[in-house]
Amino acid sequence: MAADIVVVGSLNVDMVVNVKQRPEWGETVLGHGFFTGNGGKGGNQAYAAARLGASVAMLGCVGEDIFGEQLLKGLNEVGVDTSAIEKIPDVSSGVAVISVNEDGENSIIVSPGANDHVTPEYVRKREEIISKAKLVMMQLEIPLETVIEVANIAHTYNVPVVLDPAPARTLPDELYKKVTYLVPNESELGVVADEKILDTESAKMAGTKLLKKGVDTVFAKLGGKGVVVLRDNETFFVNPHTVSVVDTTAAGDAFAGALATALVSGKNLQEATEFANVVGALTVTKKGAQASMPTREETQNFGGKR
Repeated sequence: MAADIVVVGSLNVDMVVNVKQRPEWGETVLGHGFFTGNGGKGGNQAYAAARLGASVAMLGCVGEDIFGEQLLKGLNEVGVDTSAIEKIPDVSSGVAVISVNEDGENSIIVSPGANDHVTPEYVRKREEIISKAKLVMMQLEIPLETVIEVANIAHTYNVPVVLDPAPARTLPDELYKKVTYLVPNESELGVVADEKILDTESAKMAGTKLLKKGVDTVFAKLGGKGVVVLRDNETFFVNPHTVSVVDTTAAGDAFAGALATALVSGKNLQEATEFANVVGALTVTKKGAQASMPTREETQNFGGKR
């Protein structure tokens, strides 16, 4: 088992309902358009990269249930190597309950289930898979100690690490030193940098703070305000694309998967960011997580370049 991109992360089944507004405690609201789909930030990023043509392997855990079978089937259909995904008996697969409002914004409740079994011991048993990768991707929907362990393994073998710091939390300095590419959105950047993000200038200040902690490159995803990319000797801005927003679910994951795909194919930072920016924009024009992610052909037709 060898893949250019190895994703270590969460696998969830998304349960999505459209609402006019979220309920308050004790309140019931009517929704419409309920559907289920495959998700989890790890699964989403693996799916996005594979759908764009990358060689991808997924490390994670699912339950021995119908949701687990559904998750594996979805990844296999786009060519993700799922042979290292472990099925955990007597535990539910991860589930995310997602409400989407009329502006396409979402709120999410995640029950990790089998994702909590993606332990340091689990990844140590798959060290060889990580060691052969061109790039490793992680998020924060698995235990933090596992994220740190994967970063340590990747660092040992000089494998670049992409970290999507979501759900956002304060991270230990030891981890930052082993992160090659950090890809937070606006709110996540504020949390991990402990700064208030108001505009591109404050995003640059926060990004610079993270560079000083040891991160090599920061991609500050500012949604409709574009993307700011920072590294020690280079800072640039990529303009947003104007699209009709239907559902923002997984747009950040699509961006990360596309970024990884472009980087392992040899594209420079500017080209990779522009490509990922197109993929992220296209993802918000459709409902769902993985179901909304574009192919390479769709991305190129929109103007993305590989």
